[in-house]
Amino acid sequence: MEKERKQNILKAAEKRFSRHGLNKTTLNEIARDLRIGKATIYHYFTTKEDLFFQTIEWEIDLYLEELKVVFSNEQYSLKEQLVEYFNLKASAYSKYKLLYEILFCSMKEEVSEKEALLVKVLFDKETEFIKQYIPGKKEQQNETAYILVLRSWGEMFSYKIKAATDPEKILGKENLIKYIESYNF
Repeated sequence: MEKERKQNILKAAEKRFSRHGLNKTTLNEIARDLRIGKATIYHYFTTKEDLFFQTIEWEIDLYLEELKVVFSNEQYSLKEQLVEYFNLKASAYSKYKLLYEILFCSMKEEVSEKEALLVKVLFDKETEFIKQYIPGKKEQQNETAYILVLRSWGEMFSYKIKAATDPEKILGKENLIKYIESYNF
């Protein structure tokens, strides 16, 4: 029951924070959305900022769980798993709005120290996870995994730009497979 209550608070906070941001969201609004008292939120989170950062951490965990599903699908070849990995990134904007926002803000160097640390945690965990699936020597696995993580997030942002400016030229699965094959797995 405790874990479920905390999850519900995180979900409600995610909706509020992604719509209105940290500064324009109040704990009263989140409590009202859940029909609970503000004191209940304070039972799980010390401050609004604590709730905000734990909500981002929760999104990171959800994203990494989805990543595990992609790479644990043994019916797909590594290339097909990588295509699904890139597709997961392309959906990050709508699925993980707070995570997307801190990544976007970090590119503009407009993040707090805590947000920058969360971006580093995400990149480190994702790189560590991806390198398990990369064939080759350990040094090559580390480098390739890190490059894939960086490139895939870059592709996610470029996908959004392409969709907004020229939907006709969005990178399709066939082109994505050719792109991934250039890595010679």
